[in-house]
Amino acid sequence: MIHVSAINSITEGAAKGKPFSFKAITKAGELLAGENCICTSSNFERKTRNIKFLDSEEIRTIHDIQLIEFNGKEVFL
Repeated sequence: MIHVSAINSITEGAAKGKPFSFKAITKAGELLAGENCICTSSNFERKTRNIKFLDSEEIRTIHDIQLIEFNGKEVFL
């Protein structure tokens, strides 16, 4: 398991720009899975992060509460 604050340390710290994988639940209740992604920015007040899919160049905004898995580890708040 991994805490959301540890994800912040990974995506904004020394490993910034290093690709990761994640799974999240969308607002529509669907599973969103991402491989080979990076965090381009985050907003700690809103608890959101912009995630770029490197293969497609798509950027999605994800709320921390939507994350259920990060690099194969279950996420807890």
